Amino acid sequence: MKFDGYLIVTDMDNTLLSSKHKVSEENKAAIEYFMENGGLFTVATGRAVPAAYEHIKTFSINAPAILHNGAKLYDYETATVLYEEFLADERKNAVKIMHEKYPFLGFEVYSNEAAYIISECQYTQRLRRRNYPEIYPADESLYQKPWTKLLMIANKKVLNKYIPIYRQYDSGYAVRSGDHFFDIVADGVSKGMGLIKLCGLLGIDIKNTIAVGDNMNDISLLETAGTSYAVENATADAKAAADFIAPSNNENAIAYVIKEIEKRVE
Repeated sequence: MKFDGYLIVTDMDNTLLSSKHKVSEENKAAIEYFMENGGLFTVATGRAVPAAYEHIKTFSINAPAILHNGAKLYDYETATVLYEEFLADERKNAVKIMHEKYPFLGFEVYSNEAAYIISECQYTQRLRRRNYPEIYPADESLYQKPWTKLLMIANKKVLNKYIPIYRQYDSGYAVRSGDHFFDIVADGVSKGMGLIKLCGLLGIDIKNTIAVGDNMNDISLLETAGTSYAVENATADAKAAADFIAPSNNENAIAYVIKEIEKRVE
């Protein structure tokens, strides 16, 4: 079949998902066509297992997902964790210091797919609005648990100010995933590394991978894939990292990319 050996990996928010957080019918149809003709399709997102599934259940994937910005590979078909990397214990102290000094910043920890709220802000309320299955207040026992991801959350202006301050206490890997979110994960973790690990599991040649993204946390993915597209609404840095520009997330970007791939393989 024409797409045998090809793998598409797309970011979700502001890439696959429209500004209304929906997957268009055009994108759904194109994804089905791609998979029916031998292609593998999945997502690479900063979202956790249940938060990603909120949307994945509305369309189809046929390969494991890259979650938590590469910290976890998860097979939804078998409900199996294929890979997971945890934040080093010594990096956890940074959040204690920041929370004590700046209690207005939001902090969330994801451990075994439960969300622990260290400190509230207007954006941490989104989990309750979306009925996230497990949300707990944090206590000292949290620091003994494995952390897949730590989120620092605030409005864009506040994050711009306090990310450099956070970096004084933790210089490990972390990346902005949107205006309001600073994702802190294990060193060596990224969407790009997640793609490499996924290709190894699937036996896919990296040159036959196609990545689509829009933000700073997608740059490693765009740089690693054999071919990459930034959507028109992407940040300037993401566009610079991509090979090509696709239409915006509100203009069926994934359907466009699949049509472009079809031209190359015919």
